[in-house]
Amino acid sequence: MADVNHSLDDGLPTGGPANAASAWIELEGLAEGLLPSLRNLFESDATRGTRLSIDCADLWIDLSRQHLTNEVLGHLHDLAHQRRVSDTLTKVLHGDTVNGSEDRAAIHGALRTRNREPSKPDVKAAFATFDQMAELATSIRAGTAMGATGHRITALVQLGIGGSHLGPALAVDALRHLVHPDLAIRFSPGVDADDLDEALLGLDPTSTLVVACSKSFTTIETLTALDGAIAWLATGVGDRAIDHVLAVTAAPDRARDRGIHENHTFEIPIAVGGRFSVGSAVGLPVMVAIGVEAFDELLAGMSTMDTLSADLPVEENAAVLLALVDVWNHCHLGRGSVAVVPYAHRLRLFIPWLQQLSMESLGKRVCHDGSDPETATGAVIWGATGTDAQHAFFQLLHQGTEVVPVDLIGVARPATDDPRARAASDLLITNLAAQADAMAFGRTADELRADGVDEELVAHRTIPGDRPSTGILLGELTPSTLGQLMALHENRTVATAALLGINPFDQWGVELGKQIAGDLADRSAPESELLRRARSLRED
Repeated sequence: MADVNHSLDDGLPTGGPANAASAWIELEGLAEGLLPSLRNLFESDATRGTRLSIDCADLWIDLSRQHLTNEVLGHLHDLAHQRRVSDTLTKVLHGDTVNGSEDRAAIHGALRTRNREPSKPDVKAAFATFDQMAELATSIRAGTAMGATGHRITALVQLGIGGSHLGPALAVDALRHLVHPDLAIRFSPGVDADDLDEALLGLDPTSTLVVACSKSFTTIETLTALDGAIAWLATGVGDRAIDHVLAVTAAPDRARDRGIHENHTFEIPIAVGGRFSVGSAVGLPVMVAIGVEAFDELLAGMSTMDTLSADLPVEENAAVLLALVDVWNHCHLGRGSVAVVPYAHRLRLFIPWLQQLSMESLGKRVCHDGSDPETATGAVIWGATGTDAQHAFFQLLHQGTEVVPVDLIGVARPATDDPRARAASDLLITNLAAQADAMAFGRTADELRADGVDEELVAHRTIPGDRPSTGILLGELTPSTLGQLMALHENRTVATAALLGINPFDQWGVELGKQIAGDLADRSAPESELLRRARSLRED
């Protein structure tokens, strides 16, 4: 490691632009120079693969195929110290006020720490809600929960959008090998009637519970879907349809105004952001699906990663190092997107979950103090699963003119011992490793000629390499490792925001869109030509 140790730049406001930090200025200078290729970095350092990899709880992270030299790493470490990233992660772990624009704490980390007495009233209330959730989940899984007409509850459908859908849907899908075999757990996130119809298809209203999940209980998509779901429930249970409706919300009074029973309402603390909320009452369908014990393991995995992210020194801290690499790639090297490729079908919903987490948190153009960040902020997150992605967009990654960093996520062991599953798992991991090397090292013209490739084809078949990737490996997909993976990316996102001086916990752009949609829906705002044309097409 190069001897790069700047002062902490005491007095530099961490809520403002990062580019005044001395380490940032040094990184700008390095980015303007000629960085060694990944091929050269590996050829000159036989230990690079182990030296730039990190064990973090049950995860293994490989940063060796990123454009990191000792000098770059030294300045990145200094940047994390100068921007006091660990202080921010500690505040989030403890549930302190970190959301300045709404004067609000972020307590999702505190909810996951179940092994100590809660010190804050809203955390204590959330723990009581967990007990309420556990009672319901246990009765449904035991077959003792009955509907209004005496039929056993065998299905649960969660209505919710954004954070009320993406985290729970990911967890249920990823852990489907643990889902109770007699239960159907489904999600309907959209206002489109086809979406709700698909979620309800084949279910019996007399044995189905519908969960309306909306923090404000004003989300138009969710409330519109709720009206449709109640009409469907009524076809089976008549005027007792509301008895089959649960509410998950931070506004219980609004849920009661819609007729939902108080003992069917599960409260979310207002200080839990939607995209960080799977460990709150929003995770009710997850608890029902996999059971209370497995849900606790999910939270414990998240809590373990939260603690490591707050406590480990920068040089050993996976979440902070991933954030530093993101800032290096995006802000200094001009790489505007990150492709996320899980080599596991059960992590297919990790991509949309991460899109919301990252782009809603980091898609900001103002610092905490109201100033211009004076740099790029959130990158575009996109991707697809494993070998499907290789046959869809990897051609662009290998030979396109844009350099796109890639996160390659693998699961070493399948969920079952079935020989077919083991063989498929081996093939997936082999493909992951092959793609990492192909992107990093490519194939030179001289290598092609040595292989006897016709000279007319050499230019076509030359692969430039030097395309960065990060490898993230899980031993197996369990509630704990899934929780660790999710919390790692939550903390990576919060750390990136701390580096850039922006607030990852508000979303005023989203709120404006919702407001305008509401004004257009009730016709209190003038119609645009686009809306007039759409309505005329509907009426034709």
